[in-house]
Amino acid sequence: MEKNQRVTILHWYDDVDALPKTVAASFAELGYEPSIMHYTTDTFGDSRFLFTYAPWGRLQRVTAQLAKMAPSTRPYWIHWSTEDCPDIRLPGSLTVPFGRLLAWLDRFQDGDAAQRRVALTPAMRWVNTHLHKPRYVGIYHYAIHTGLMGLLVEYSKVYADYYNRIGIPARYAQWGALDGVHGEDLHLDRDIDVLWIGTRRTKRRSKLLDSILSQLSAAGKRVHIVDGVINPPVYGHERAVLLNRAKITLNLLPTWYDSALAYRWPLVAANKSLLVTETSLPHAPEFWPGEHYVAAPVTDLVDTILDLLAHPEKRAPIVERAYDAVMHGHTILDSVRQIMAWAQSGIKTVQKMEQELSAKVLYLSALVCCLVEWGAALM
Repeated sequence: MEKNQRVTILHWYDDVDALPKTVAASFAELGYEPSIMHYTTDTFGDSRFLFTYAPWGRLQRVTAQLAKMAPSTRPYWIHWSTEDCPDIRLPGSLTVPFGRLLAWLDRFQDGDAAQRRVALTPAMRWVNTHLHKPRYVGIYHYAIHTGLMGLLVEYSKVYADYYNRIGIPARYAQWGALDGVHGEDLHLDRDIDVLWIGTRRTKRRSKLLDSILSQLSAAGKRVHIVDGVINPPVYGHERAVLLNRAKITLNLLPTWYDSALAYRWPLVAANKSLLVTETSLPHAPEFWPGEHYVAAPVTDLVDTILDLLAHPEKRAPIVERAYDAVMHGHTILDSVRQIMAWAQSGIKTVQKMEQELSAKVLYLSALVCCLVEWGAALM
């Protein structure tokens, strides 16, 4: 293991939320020395590792900061992506060049004075605030292939496979429960039949949400919507309270390939609510329908939910299996442990390559010196 165990964790909001705190606690438990900084920081100190996630802000700024550093002082960058890909049916021959173009235009914001003026034009401002999914593809491709990013990790197995297919090396590490925020057993009455927590995001999800919950309400079921429109967002203990009151928590997809299931399930399972979802791709293959949650086609969701509400004996064993699974092997600590095993291996590979390159440079230097001396002797 590296002697320098300092890790800088970048966060995206004004305040430090539960995720970076949980990640930092995980690093500390594994023997590292974590510190949390805002992503706009101009320095990473002498940290050996840089850890980012999401991104929920301008990831390109991190790339720009690392590009200014000498390779010998640059931390080993680990990025745990929780953002969706472009449509996974699109070939890399299309998404990679387009993404690289968007990433190049994004870098104007961190360039010289002339580039920054261009970045402030209306057209460029529009480009740099839209098309996020392909831009991430371009940023990841650029950062990895220029040596700025050492390890790209995906929280979706489907997305990790996609990135590998299009020439962007990626690993898969499951999303997990957050320590100290979720998994609270509050012993509350399960007085909410169906809970929705999330954002509407797309017309598809919004229409589906309204349709399903209106049908359930018409059937006399108590539903509660936390969507940022009908009710404001909730986090931490307030969110845990709602999950502890919900018999069923609903999962709907903004797009057919969306990965919402991968991060929603640990949250719901840790609070002993039953996750019911429309049929989803296997983004997190460690848990599966019928065993840890319930999945059904959109056309059958209402009937499935009504049946589960009428038969609590069907819900109970799934809830218990899900809770046991998420609390034993599906925490952020488990994921960080796996990620850092890959990072330590990656650093050794980089060091070995650097040593081999250094040896080659020394050999060539010695050879050049010999040739110069030989040439001088002949003159």
